[in-house]
Amino acid sequence: MDEYKIEWFSGTGKGGQHRNKHQNCCRVTHLSTGIKAQGTGSKSRETNKKNALAVCKSRVLKSLHEDTERFRAGSVRIRTYHAERNIVTDHASGETLSFRGAMQDISKLIKARAEIMRVI
Repeated sequence: MDEYKIEWFSGTGKGGQHRNKHQNCCRVTHLSTGIKAQGTGSKSRETNKKNALAVCKSRVLKSLHEDTERFRAGSVRIRTYHAERNIVTDHASGETLSFRGAMQDISKLIKARAEIMRVI
């Protein structure tokens, strides 16, 4: 639950004073990705919160799955070697090392890559 921000708001439409007074609609935001979902289908706060969380979690998992598939498909560059400038750039971790430094300390790039794969 620390990864999600939950906001309550009033619904729109018919209902008059009762609808305007009670904040039973829920908006859930996944903080690290910015993915949002709303639960407005029920009069119950708990039901709306449960539905919004389920939708948000499924969208986050779908996004992670798509990123993983794109990464496995090879559309994401892993490393770029610039021989003229004598540097190596690891795109997943954002590390830029000198070519000699990368060859001497290849474990740094491997650990950064393993960390990225563990998150995905």
